[in-house]
Amino acid sequence: MPIVTKVIFLVVMLLASCIGFQKKCQAPLSPECSNYIDLWQNAIDSIVSANFPSEIGYYRSVVWEDDFDNAWVNKGNEVNITRQFIQKLNHSQRIFVAAHELAHLKLGHYYSKVGIIIPTQIPLMNNSYQNQSFGHYDSTLKMGKTIMAKGFDFNKEEEADKLALEFVKNVGLDPEDYLKLLLIIQHSTNNPDIKKRVRSMKNILSR
Repeated sequence: MPIVTKVIFLVVMLLASCIGFQKKCQAPLSPECSNYIDLWQNAIDSIVSANFPSEIGYYRSVVWEDDFDNAWVNKGNEVNITRQFIQKLNHSQRIFVAAHELAHLKLGHYYSKVGIIIPTQIPLMNNSYQNQSFGHYDSTLKMGKTIMAKGFDFNKEEEADKLALEFVKNVGLDPEDYLKLLLIIQHSTNNPDIKKRVRSMKNILSR
């Protein structure tokens, strides 16, 4: 591995460790942790059973007790989410997020970059949300005094969205609702990459 690549990788890992990932929900589980793990596993299994049923039970829900909104994959069979994030998602939104993360795994994106996907806000279950940027593609994302490196580049996000859309169709969810989630993100940030994703999704859905 070239020295520059090594340095970048170490910086990303150090930045990631600064913002949290400090406490994983693990045995003995509190009732709250157990509930969130089950909710997230259910979302993951909904995608897996409808798209690659032979792999049911392989992908594992991992919930972190950290106070920021995040879902990510980086290797193997673990699909990660923070407790704060899952609290803000309704059932369909959890499936959309799980579909996106599983798409990254299926496309092998984590081999090229650490796969941290960071929406800093998401609509609450009553469809309200704070006026705060999602920062999904910002080159850096400020969280308090910490700056977090971005995750996958735009092309990989677009690829993951496209595959995730097929996943959610097979579950029986309305693909337009996936688009609605992207539109909410778009309305909460000035990031041009979100607009690109929305345009791409609209083109796919119009075919």
